[in-house]
Amino acid sequence: MKTKVCIWGTVLVLVFLMGCGGPTLPEKFEVALTPAKGYEGAATGKAVIDTKTGTDITIDISGLKPDGLYTAFFVNIKSKMFEGVGSAPHVLAVDASGNVSYQGKNKKDSYKRFTKLGIYLNFGDTPAQNPVGVKAKLGALMKGKKPKMVLVGKLR
Repeated sequence: MKTKVCIWGTVLVLVFLMGCGGPTLPEKFEVALTPAKGYEGAATGKAVIDTKTGTDITIDISGLKPDGLYTAFFVNIKSKMFEGVGSAPHVLAVDASGNVSYQGKNKKDSYKRFTKLGIYLNFGDTPAQNPVGVKAKLGALMKGKKPKMVLVGKLR
């Protein structure tokens, strides 16, 4: 009898300590955007992903060049996988002071498949559709059109 009471007591304590539903995610996932390797500007920012919906994202950045064309992508650099943030062409509007305040929607939980959030400076007036380049022989053709990552945020 004492053994049964002890076992049930232990089970109840464990259930109480762990919670019935397991670990819960915070409603907002905040990602610090820091200068990427090789970027010498003073830009910084943050992205906030609403984990409750899995689709809403807010990006706030300061210190960008006002005349630059910037795009945002979720990326896996090593595997060359990417997905644009928001709707195409994934452009972030920069005001005259070099600030960005962006709110948009993504595919549900798409950010979970990637390791980084990258903010890219595009060359020319056309936003790049592929920020990480391509493998194989086509890489040489894309070399001049690849944008430069200026800010990066770690997703996992």
